[in-house]
Amino acid sequence: MKPSTILVAITSLALSTAAAPTADPAPNAGHVNTIQKRGCFSTGATWGSDQNTALNKAREICDGFFEGTWQKRESHMRCFQLSANKHVKFTVGLMGPNAGATRYLGSDECYGGLISEIVKCSRGGETTYGNWRYRADPNDGQC
Repeated sequence: MKPSTILVAITSLALSTAAAPTADPAPNAGHVNTIQKRGCFSTGATWGSDQNTALNKAREICDGFFEGTWQKRESHMRCFQLSANKHVKFTVGLMGPNAGATRYLGSDECYGGLISEIVKCSRGGETTYGNWRYRADPNDGQC
């Protein structure tokens, strides 16, 4: 095989396996993040008819508790009752590989990250972007 053929093959392989840039959870934030790790849960409770309530609770927690300046490796979890027999645990953390010593998390950026886990994952999920890790986990029972 010619060296130029090998070089083309290696270049093609590198391009096809590189992490693809994705839209930031908050498109108005002015930058693009790369998803480092995305995982929808394969077992456990589903959102079912409580999905809209989960979206409302995500907005509520992002407009208050999660909004603000965070320290690197800081993570917080809050539990909300969605219905009589279902709850959700929302977790946000400044855990991404690009996270600086501190970073401000705005309401819209927070909400964009959490709704991805609610809308794209029927059983909830967890994604780590360049700076932030978002987790939305529906469970049966009470908080």
